[in-house]
Amino acid sequence: MDETDSQMKEKIIREFETMKSLELSARDLYARIAADPSIEPPKVRNTFATLAKDEQKHADVVAEIIGIVTGAL
Repeated sequence: MDETDSQMKEKIIREFETMKSLELSARDLYARIAADPSIEPPKVRNTFATLAKDEQKHADVVAEIIGIVTGAL
């Protein structure tokens, strides 16, 4: 792999790491909202709990992509 390919790979990985970080930040925010007993009605908390789980799934997919890019490029 020449220097340009290596730089491109690093750039792609950095961008996906940023995406993963954003997904995890959203997960944490939604989980905090879901855990807040002052949020009414409970259906709202349940919705945010579901969103938190979805964000974790997104982060897991991005982590898989990072692994693929790391191994393939």
